[in-house]
Amino acid sequence: MSPLETGQTDSAPADPAPSRLGIALLCGGALTLFLAGVLLWWREGARLFTDGLIAAIVACF
Repeated sequence: MSPLETGQTDSAPADPAPSRLGIALLCGGALTLFLAGVLLWWREGARLFTDGLIAAIVACF
């Protein structure tokens, strides 16, 4: 009997699903970056925004 007759194939799945651990790590990293930005905004406030805006404008010229 051939493998096709028994329903067995040697090929692996074309696109395996991403692991839950990988997705959890990516979400955790994104959340950490977001919380760091919120903390900076809370502590520095408008000064941080103004300095960043001025630096961005200066970088354009």
